[in-house]
Amino acid sequence: MKNLPSAVRGKAIDIANALLDESNMNEGRVIATAISRAKDWAANRGKRTGSTNPRSKVTDLKKHGEDRYVIPHGDAWALKKEGAKRVEKTFDNKTEAISLGREKAKRANASLTIQSKNGKVQRRISYNPNRGSATR
Repeated sequence: MKNLPSAVRGKAIDIANALLDESNMNEGRVIATAISRAKDWAANRGKRTGSTNPRSKVTDLKKHGEDRYVIPHGDAWALKKEGAKRVEKTFDNKTEAISLGREKAKRANASLTIQSKNGKVQRRISYNPNRGSATR
């Protein structure tokens, strides 16, 4: 991570720490996933994603859209877009929120994070166009 621009490195570290807390992925996979997601995050915001060092290895970026989150919203459930201050839509039940969240995440080549009623991450699904299927 040392050759990443500081903003991307910081985001990659945040993502890696969250993945280690929330999943049982091995450390090598966590680092690779965190770097990839951080580069996607930076590219979607027009930030520099690579090193200015000419010896640094260049990797391809997949086009990654804004992630979606299914979150508790009072006595209901809501679908929220990454970085948004307000929810996109509210639902009476979680199943409906997940269904729309899956559709939007698939179309955006993004991830869907589903929370439990207490706000803890219950499941994260990544729709990576390079794999052809969802990963959990």
